[in-house]
Amino acid sequence: MKFKKLTSLALSAALMTGLMTGCGSTKSASTEEIVTEITEPVEITFWHAMNGDLEKTLQNLTDKFMESNPNITVTLQNQSSYPDLQQKITATTASPKDLPTLTQAYPQWMVNPIQDELLVDLKPYIENETIGDKNYNNILEGFRNGAEIDGKVYGMPFNKSTEVIWYNKTLFDELGLEVPTTFEEFAQVAKTITEKKGIVGAGFDSLNNFYTTYLKNKGVDFNSETDVTGAESVEAANYYLDGVKEGYFRIAGTDMYLSGPFANETLGMYVGSNAGESFVKQGVDGKFEIGVAAYPAESVMQQGTDVYMFSNATAEQRTAAFEYLKFLTSTENQITWGIETGYIPATQEAIASEAYKTSGSLVASVLEQATAKNLFINAAAQGVDSAYNEAKVVMEDILSDKNSDVKAKLEGYKNTLMGIYE
Repeated sequence: MKFKKLTSLALSAALMTGLMTGCGSTKSASTEEIVTEITEPVEITFWHAMNGDLEKTLQNLTDKFMESNPNITVTLQNQSSYPDLQQKITATTASPKDLPTLTQAYPQWMVNPIQDELLVDLKPYIENETIGDKNYNNILEGFRNGAEIDGKVYGMPFNKSTEVIWYNKTLFDELGLEVPTTFEEFAQVAKTITEKKGIVGAGFDSLNNFYTTYLKNKGVDFNSETDVTGAESVEAANYYLDGVKEGYFRIAGTDMYLSGPFANETLGMYVGSNAGESFVKQGVDGKFEIGVAAYPAESVMQQGTDVYMFSNATAEQRTAAFEYLKFLTSTENQITWGIETGYIPATQEAIASEAYKTSGSLVASVLEQATAKNLFINAAAQGVDSAYNEAKVVMEDILSDKNSDVKAKLEGYKNTLMGIYE
């Protein structure tokens, strides 16, 4: 096979804002042989869990990429669902040669593959003078940071979302209500709706998101060092429990999502994913005007997957895969992805573009404000994902009983975490 090679040595981390901790610090990237031109056919595989219209959009973008890169064939392999994809990745890491070139994954899934050195550090590719990604710093910093560990870039942001407030604008206008911007205002507006209309004022779709986001806004990061019996944790639980007791808050419960009660006008507003816009519109079906606003706090969790490259790939496959990643995260294609899927475009330029703002998406009008907040994710460290999932169980337990002993149940949570983190 004919190709050109370039040896990539130490490069300054100052070229990419936020990629290294410490202002002005530099760190040498390990010497890596990088193919800079694909001159003969190369095939790469991509495991994903996109279905329906999402898969159609991904396939269309992939076809577009292959048309302009005739030497590269991208084979998309649908793994059915996120749980199935995670299971497939976990099982296949025992036989690394059977791993794909690329996979869609949440950062927390990749803790063991990173420890086992099964992933490619994309940083030398991003900074390469010949094939480097000049668009990389245009990707939202919160998204970039989510796939970076110890100064290495392990993933490229893909299908990203955050949480927003979905509210009944017709109801808000009738009652003269202002959209809440803090947790305190959120509770007060919910109370007013309940008092004046006799319906539940508000709720949060995801209880573990609520819990960890509340802590983050109180200055507490969710990790193995978090004291879940501390004052901030008790405050978070009581904030929601007080609303349940007084009738102005509810949880999704058996409804799974609060978009149903919202559409049926038995709920005034709720916090849920921006990616749920199509479901909200379909449910409301013109019964009232839908409003959307940024999360009512300074820090908000960013969610969704990144795309990771496995180290079993050949040098040619790595470059081909990197070109594909650059293509997917380009502003033009992120506009298409955002409009057609409802996910957040990964780049600042895409979010600010007229094409996106005038696309008919309700979320598009508030995303600049929503993504200007501190977008964070929980640490990609051993046990954190299990602890995060357990937070939902604990919150459901607390909120299912108006007479809950919050401190006792958080003590139980603490004991559970000891088993998770040990």
